[in-house]
Formats: sequence, structure tokens, C-alpha cells
Amino acid sequence: MKIRRQGNSLAVTLDQETLDAAKLREGDLVVPTVKAGVVVLTAVELRPRVLDAGRRVISENRRVLDRLRKV
Repeated sequence: MKIRRQGNSLAVTLDQETLDAAKLREGDLVVPTVKAGVVVLTAVELRPRVLDAGRRVISENRRVLDRLRKV
């Protein structure tokens, strides 16, 4: 695999076999850490309560967020 530029970041593309072995799929969130020079990706599980809180904050601040988006 090769590290490539993607915008202002660098990215590594994982093949389907690796994703399947790690039980990851498109859209999953991961946290990178480095242990003894090895990059480790750990899946992050968002709990429904956290998602609900985020949705509530967004809905309560929809007008402000829409205005910021237009700036």
C-alpha cells in the first residue's frame, strides 16, 4: 500500500480483505495511535445517547449553523 496526498492530508487506502478482517466498513470512525512505531486503528463506537445529544444540539442551533455555513 502507498501513502498518498488527499487534499492537505495523507491517506492510506485499505483493501476489502483488510477491512473485513478488522470488521470495518465505509463511514466507521477510527482513532489512530502509534505503539512501538506501529500505527494502530481502533474502531470508535458512538453510543445512541451521544448521537441523540448531537442531533439535539444541531436542531437547537440550526439557524446559527446555517448562517455559519454560508460564510
